[in-house]
Amino acid sequence: MHDPLNAFALGGDVYLDGAKTGPLAGLTFAAKDVFDVAGYVTGAGNPDWRRLAEPARHTAWAIGTLLESGARLVGKTHTDELTRGIFGDNSHYGTPDNPRAPGHVPGGSSSGSAAAVAGGLASMALGTDTAGSTRVPASFCGVFGLRPTLGSIPMDGVLSQSNTFDTVGLLADDPDILARMGEALLRKKIKDVRPAQVVVLEDALAASDPAVAAAIEAALPRIKDAVAPIVRGRRVSPVPLADWVEHQNAIQGREAWERFGEWINNSNPRFGFEVADNFLRGSKVSNRTLSAARGFRLRARRWVQEALEGNAVLVLPTTPVTAPPVHSPRSVMWEIRHRIVSLTTIAGMAGCPQISLPLCTAGGLPVGLSLIGPRGSDALLLAAAQRIGKA
Repeated sequence: MHDPLNAFALGGDVYLDGAKTGPLAGLTFAAKDVFDVAGYVTGAGNPDWRRLAEPARHTAWAIGTLLESGARLVGKTHTDELTRGIFGDNSHYGTPDNPRAPGHVPGGSSSGSAAAVAGGLASMALGTDTAGSTRVPASFCGVFGLRPTLGSIPMDGVLSQSNTFDTVGLLADDPDILARMGEALLRKKIKDVRPAQVVVLEDALAASDPAVAAAIEAALPRIKDAVAPIVRGRRVSPVPLADWVEHQNAIQGREAWERFGEWINNSNPRFGFEVADNFLRGSKVSNRTLSAARGFRLRARRWVQEALEGNAVLVLPTTPVTAPPVHSPRSVMWEIRHRIVSLTTIAGMAGCPQISLPLCTAGGLPVGLSLIGPRGSDALLLAAAQRIGKA
C-alpha cells in the first residue's frame, strides 16, 4: 500500500471489492481501525490491544453496507488509542500528515480517515465520533464530515468507548459523495428540504479564537444564500459552554472505564500520557457525579431543542481553533482540547446530527463551519451541504 501520509494503520492492508453495481460503484473508502473486518485483527490504535485481540468473526455493518452499495475498501486507518484522543497524535504509531495543513495535527480520533480523504487516497472514509472524533479532523483537514443522529447508523462491529455518545462518522472531500454515502448508511434518500432559518450560536462564536470567529462571519452570507435566512443574537446555553465539558467527560469517562477497565486491570497495557489520564479520571467518576452529569445532559438537550425551534438549524465553528502544530506541548494541547469539546459537546449532549463544512480558513489553515439540526435531520444537513457546494 502506497501511504505517503501515514494514514493507514499497522495491519491495515485490507482490500475488499464491492458489488459490481450500486449507488457507490466506482468509489473507494477507508475505514478507521475500530471497524471489524472478518478474518482481520482490529488494532484500535494500541499495540497491546492489537497483540491480544483475536481476528474478527464478522464484518462491521457499516463496511458491509458500503461494499454492498458498490464501494471498494482500500484499507484501515490510524486512530488515537481506543478512540480516546482528539488530535490524532498516536504515541505508538505516529501522527498522520495533514495534507491541507502541513506540520499541523490532523485531528482525531479519526485521524487517518480524514488524512486519507484530504490526501486523495480514498473517495470517502468511515470514522467514529464521541466528543468530536469525526468533526474535529474534518475541520482540521478541510473536508466534509458528518456526525449522524445518535443511533441512526448501527454500531455493529465497531469498537465503542461510550454507548450514549458514540456514532459512526462519515468523511468525504465532496458534498455529493458524502450525500451518497449518507443515503447508503442512513437508508434514506436525500431530498432538497430546507430549514426556515439558520440560528447563529453567539456563545460558540464568543468561545472561539477571533480569527476563527471572523472566518465564520465571512462565510455566513454563503449560508444565507444556499440554506435559509440568518438569525442573530441567540445563545444555546444559560451557563458557560465550558461547564458542559465537565459533564460530558464524566459520562464518557465512566462509560469508557466500564468498557475497558477490566481489560486494563488484567493487561496493564501501554498508553500515551493523556489516554492513561483519561482512563484514570473515568475510573474515579462516582455514581453521584455520574447521576448529576446525566441530569445536566437532560437539561442540555432541552436547551438545544429550544434553540432549534421554528424549523431552525444552528451554525457555529466546528472547532474554536485551527489545527495546532505537531509536537505542541502537552499542557497547551490539554487546554485546547477542553476548548474544542466545549463546542463539540453541543450536538453530542443532544444526540443531534452535525455536519462540518470546509468553507473557511484562518491564517491559511482550514476552519470547519458546522450546522446542527434536530434529531433525525441528517438528510436535511446533507442536502444543505450539497447546495452550499454548488453555490
